[in-house]
Amino acid sequence: MTYIAIYFMLFVALLLQPHFTRHVDDALKPYMQSLAILIILGIAYLVYLLSRRELNKKGEELKVSQGKLLESFEYIGKFNRRLPLLKNLSTDLLANPKLTKQHKKIIFSDLLATAIVSIAKANWGLFRLVEISSKRTVKEFIYTAPDYVLPQQFFGNSELVEIHNQSAKIKTVGKFNIIPVSDEEAEIQGFLIFPKPAVDLTDEYLVLQAIVDQMQLFYKYLFV
Repeated sequence: MTYIAIYFMLFVALLLQPHFTRHVDDALKPYMQSLAILIILGIAYLVYLLSRRELNKKGEELKVSQGKLLESFEYIGKFNRRLPLLKNLSTDLLANPKLTKQHKKIIFSDLLATAIVSIAKANWGLFRLVEISSKRTVKEFIYTAPDYVLPQQFFGNSELVEIHNQSAKIKTVGKFNIIPVSDEEAEIQGFLIFPKPAVDLTDEYLVLQAIVDQMQLFYKYLFV
């Protein structure tokens, strides 16, 4: 029942209440009428308070929904701005049916540079493809900024194989960030490795994940 219907019923009760007290003794009738009016007005005020509380609650829920919607639009905008970076690489690959060894290397280098320079804002990074059963490195592609020396201390593939056990989206080992391919069942799995940045990359995770998954597809397309 809506609040308007309740107000209407109370209004009707207010109009009809003299008829309900006509059998009451004349001396008590004014008191009974006053009591009836007081009860009706009290109920009306209570209904008003309840309606105001519900309106305030809905107003807060609307503000929260609007905030989430704005955040979604902002995130979609960020993601859409990244799409051309991936589209160009895919188009280049499919447009060249006969790829030389050098051209294949350029494809992976461009994809890696996109992830490291444009997204992660890091000085270096690498793609590593690991055979899960033997834990050996099948292929590796490295990017470093000009005049930058790649760190000598890394970690073994055993730690990469176990990285899926971490609950965080962007995995970590020591001072390094790792994003593994989404396909955890693949015999050969790709990993993106780069240093922990000074900025939070949570909003960029899906783009980086898409790049790693695309790298995995490129490997299957070009080398398997």
